[in-house]
Amino acid sequence: MSKSSLNEQVDSEQQLEQVRALILGKNSHVLTDAIKKEARTIVGDVLTEALHDRQKKDGSVNKVLLPLVENSVEHLVTHNGDKLVSAFYPLMGRLVRKSVAAFLTDFMEKTNQLIDNSFTIKGLTWRVKAWQAGVSFSQYVASQTFVYRVEHVLLIHRETGLLLNSVDFNNIAKSDADLISSMLSAINDFVGDSFLDNEDGLKEQLQKVTTDNFTLLIKPGPNALVVAAVTGNPPQKLSNQLQLTLENIHRLYTHELTQFNGDNESFLSADTLLRDCLLAEQKTTNNKKTSWYAWLIVLLCLTLFSFQTVKWWGNKVLTNKLLTLEYQPGVVVNHVRVQGDKVVLLDILRDPDAISVSDWLQKNNLTIEQITLTERLYYSLAPEILNVRAARLLASYPEITKVWQNDVLHLSGSLNLLSSEKLFNALSVAGFVIGKNLSIDKIKQASINSVISNKALKQQLFKNLVGEISAIQLEFSVASDQVTPTMQRTLEQLYQYLQQLQQLAEELNLSFGLVIIGCSDNTGNITTNTLLSKERAKNTGNALNLLGLNKKQMYITGLGQIDIMKVKNNARKVIFNVLYVDKE
Repeated sequence: MSKSSLNEQVDSEQQLEQVRALILGKNSHVLTDAIKKEARTIVGDVLTEALHDRQKKDGSVNKVLLPLVENSVEHLVTHNGDKLVSAFYPLMGRLVRKSVAAFLTDFMEKTNQLIDNSFTIKGLTWRVKAWQAGVSFSQYVASQTFVYRVEHVLLIHRETGLLLNSVDFNNIAKSDADLISSMLSAINDFVGDSFLDNEDGLKEQLQKVTTDNFTLLIKPGPNALVVAAVTGNPPQKLSNQLQLTLENIHRLYTHELTQFNGDNESFLSADTLLRDCLLAEQKTTNNKKTSWYAWLIVLLCLTLFSFQTVKWWGNKVLTNKLLTLEYQPGVVVNHVRVQGDKVVLLDILRDPDAISVSDWLQKNNLTIEQITLTERLYYSLAPEILNVRAARLLASYPEITKVWQNDVLHLSGSLNLLSSEKLFNALSVAGFVIGKNLSIDKIKQASINSVISNKALKQQLFKNLVGEISAIQLEFSVASDQVTPTMQRTLEQLYQYLQQLQQLAEELNLSFGLVIIGCSDNTGNITTNTLLSKERAKNTGNALNLLGLNKKQMYITGLGQIDIMKVKNNARKVIFNVLYVDKE
């Protein structure tokens, strides 16, 4: 083009611009003012048709408006909740009823599916395989019951590799989404840096990653990636849906993607787009299921339960029978437990003179083959056992006759001094107490001459008995003057010594008396201690009198408190002494 032609073209454009300014005004304000005046009418006439045509074309109107409507509803609920409740109140009853009915229907269907998948051989096999694969049972069931199912969809910023948004098929927590995003970005960068560029000069990009449990489909775009985690075999239509979703995100979020600074809040509204990719296709199953094996398992469980119940009931009955056995003198069941197949653990207290355990069980019609017996020794005071014990002891004394009357053993016959002492000691150890369950009033002492004829030996025996009596002491508790059962047995022994002493005294022509002396320690008031020592001696004398000792043969006194070093703190005693003189 020549220089003159170029100048003419420039002049023409300048003239055209001047004419446009004269007609439309500066910056076309005449046209824009006119349009603004009629803008509402113009837009109102075409808005509905324009939205309808755009939605029909690519469905993007819903994707754009839905996040706006959700934000508006959220704002309304937050700031004007009362108005919203008032508006929806008439519908609440029907909505609640419908929701509950839908929940119950869904719950029953899922329960039936769970039962079908749990109480079958297939269900048990799936549980084992899920355990071997290291995945949850529900996840493994999904892989077996669906041709494919999209479990997760991730939207990742391509340049930074940060997670923009993610959705999940079961709406569970997305705690691993960021980790998966970072991992995929690192792998993608590794592939792009390690391999040759493609024909367009762009770096290679991952399209699919296959694991034991998932297939990861990756759709890369200029500014973002859409990643789908799929169980099963994904079809081509899923890849197409991912591509379509990626294109819609790039079209609707162009500015947000190019100006991304690390804040993914702008992409929260992309949930709707991503959920379009949560596709699934369930396998066709045969509704005619043979569940005989499931019923077989249930039958075996019921049989085992019934067997265990019968065994438990049998053990329970046997335990109760052992605990409520007929009363047996000298045998006390301390503890009993039946375990296993009638294996009895038996812990009893048994008197040596009582019936044997085997005879006792046989007597009660019990035959227990397996028994672990723990037998503890104790001495029973039951009249039946005392009778057996007395018969055993008196077998060595044929000259003595025994008669039981009102649970009291009455002995009669004649014994010398030494034999009577030996017998009475044995009876005392066996549980017999003179004056309570033993009467020896009809026992006659044989003449001492029939045993000992030498006077010197009689005198020595007399002195030995005096020494035995003087060695006896009764121990009292602090501030106590009561004769205890233990003291009573000691006094019974003392009384036997006195009877023997009486016989020897008559042979030696001696008279004797028993001195009973009460004492107290040095704690407390002196006057009180003196009275306490006298009461101890007095109560001891009364006990001996009940056994048969004449009060005229006793001299009772109290010493009060004892102040002897090393003795004074334990001087709560009653001591005895014998005074004797010749009758001549």
